[in-house]
Amino acid sequence: MSTQYKKIQKKNAAAIGIDKEKSNMKPKASRDMLLLIMIALTVFIMALGWQTLDQLGVAMYTCLTIGMVLTYINRHGSFTDQVHRILIWVSMGTLFSSIVLLGLSVYMQYFA
Repeated sequence: MSTQYKKIQKKNAAAIGIDKEKSNMKPKASRDMLLLIMIALTVFIMALGWQTLDQLGVAMYTCLTIGMVLTYINRHGSFTDQVHRILIWVSMGTLFSSIVLLGLSVYMQYFA
């Protein structure tokens, strides 16, 4: 009975070790292609429409670009847990502020 219990414990320990190895894997490069395309598209729109964008539009696209770049840096950088948390909060803050600026821009253009 005890030998079978030890065998079960070894199998569970091996399975836990495999799960830990899988969790430490980096994200695939193909997942970041969409993010890189979106960053390039945002920079292209900013460069193309710089003369026609108002201050809210420039601020919105700038916040959006900064948020996406910080997300990319957070995925590929080897930082401590505290720095990862700070990068997540800053990127989410800039992305949320770009959404708020989009809403403000729509309000100013159509309702005010």
